[in-house]
Amino acid sequence: MHTKTLGLLAGLTLLSGSAVATPQIGYTSQSTRTQIAFNLYSTQWGSSPLFNFVLQTSPGAWGYDLIHATNTFAPASADGTPSQSGWHSHPVPIGLVQIIQGGLWMQEEPNLGCLTYYPTGSMFIESAGHAHNVFNFDKKTPAVTTATWFLERYLPSTRSDQPDQVTGDPNVASAPPTALCMGSPVPPAATP
Repeated sequence: MHTKTLGLLAGLTLLSGSAVATPQIGYTSQSTRTQIAFNLYSTQWGSSPLFNFVLQTSPGAWGYDLIHATNTFAPASADGTPSQSGWHSHPVPIGLVQIIQGGLWMQEEPNLGCLTYYPTGSMFIESAGHAHNVFNFDKKTPAVTTATWFLERYLPSTRSDQPDQVTGDPNVASAPPTALCMGSPVPPAATP
C-alpha cells in the first residue's frame, strides 16, 4: 500500500511539474542516480578551514541518492535567441554545479531584473526552492555544466518546473534582462 501511494504521488508530481513549465530551448541533461546506503559524517573543528558535513540515510526506502548530471546548453541561434533551461527550482538540500565549458548567465530570485555571469571553471551552489532560469548567449560555444545533487530517495527528479517568475506565465518565459547583477563577473565583449 505504501509503495503504491508513493508511486501515485511521484506520478502526480511529474504530471503537475510539466503543466507549469516554461520552455527549455537547446537544453539537454543526462544523469545517473546512485543510492547512498550509509550515513556520512565528516568534520574538522580547526579554525582553518572549518568544515562539517552530516548526512543521515539508509539502504531502505527512505534516505538520499546521489545524482550526477551533465547539462548542455546549445549555442544561441543565429538571430541571438539564447538556449535556456526554463524556469525551475531544485527540491534538494544542496547541489553543486560547475561550468566546464563556455559561460552561462543566470536570472534568479529575488533579483529578476539582472543576470549573473558564470565563466568556465566557476561554480555555484543550489538549494531547495531557489527559482532560476539559465541562458547561453554565446553563438559559437555550447555551455556545459556538471552537477551533483543529494536527493531524497522518494523524489523522482532533481528539477521542479516553475512558471515565469517575472510574468507568472506557466508556458512562456519572459525575455532575459540585459543588465548584469552587482558583483557579477563581466562576460566577454561579444555577448550581452
